[in-house]
Amino acid sequence: MNGRQVRWRWVGLALLGALACVFAAGPRVRPWVGDVVLPDVPRDPAALDAWIAAGERRAGALRPDTEARIVWADPAHPARTACTMVYLHGFTASQGEGFPVHRDLARLFGCNLYLSRLPGHGLRAPDAMRGLSAARLMQGAATALAVGRAIGDRVIVIGTSTGGALALALAAQQPQAVSALVLWSPLVRERGSQLDPLLWPWGRSLMWLVHNQGRDVTHEPAVGPIWTGDVHLDGYVALAELTRGLMTDDLFGQVTAPVFMGYYDRDPDHQDPTVSVAAMLRMYDRLGTPAALRRRVDFPDAGAHVIASPLRSHAAAAVCRATRDYLRDVVGLPYAPGADVGVCDMIRPDVVP
Repeated sequence: MNGRQVRWRWVGLALLGALACVFAAGPRVRPWVGDVVLPDVPRDPAALDAWIAAGERRAGALRPDTEARIVWADPAHPARTACTMVYLHGFTASQGEGFPVHRDLARLFGCNLYLSRLPGHGLRAPDAMRGLSAARLMQGAATALAVGRAIGDRVIVIGTSTGGALALALAAQQPQAVSALVLWSPLVRERGSQLDPLLWPWGRSLMWLVHNQGRDVTHEPAVGPIWTGDVHLDGYVALAELTRGLMTDDLFGQVTAPVFMGYYDRDPDHQDPTVSVAAMLRMYDRLGTPAALRRRVDFPDAGAHVIASPLRSHAAAAVCRATRDYLRDVVGLPYAPGADVGVCDMIRPDVVP
């Protein structure tokens, strides 16, 4: 090899090294590890209803029946109840995702029910999730918890999927405010770790180019009236920030409230298609909650990620019954006078894929 060839080899190696440095130093999505503070909300029932409605009007045009609202135990006489339930829905979903199970459980135990709408969700705009972040999702969940505290002495937080992740984080950061958790298919990690590339250098750009084919928003057919098919790339970024930052063994150990967890896992070929069952089970084992106060139930006939919705799941009635029994037997909630304890048995699948 002559001198010129040696020099060109070194130039080539130097260029490769420079490119590697540029790639490694590129922007990447960072796990979010912040804390949230519960905001002040009105305590008077009428003022609180008006405050929630005003916030929903400011959010923009909403899809039908997605607005946040309180379902009062006694609509004719709205007042604080001994226990309140707060529902946190999942990614791309709205509060109808948990219907009618969340409503039936609230009625059964005589609870007020707050149906939240997480930031970026329930809106008509196809780019509604533009600017979404883990911080915004957590603040939305914190606001929901603040409403729950305003309308009940004890607060049971019910979360589906992403709502389950937010519920876990609230219970760890605000232990005095959360009396118990109900987690339906909680998102600890997505199945297949499909968000991992976002954590790589230039990961957001790669996701935009490869997954989104150069588009900011993916447009898929909506599944029923409750879920949207329009997802801005920022929505996936928010999930990566949330799960990689907060869904950790350290945070799980800080959760000491009673926990019910339901999930779908028939066998390796028939299990939750959206979130990782293994990650859920690992989380459950690392909770700081005493063993006597936690319960996990597999619903092998659910056939879907959203186990509590009769629009998606074969097991919605079973999920309702198991959650009911846990809240009564472990959390110690009494049935409301005259309540129909068989209400769960009346739930029938409406549309099952």
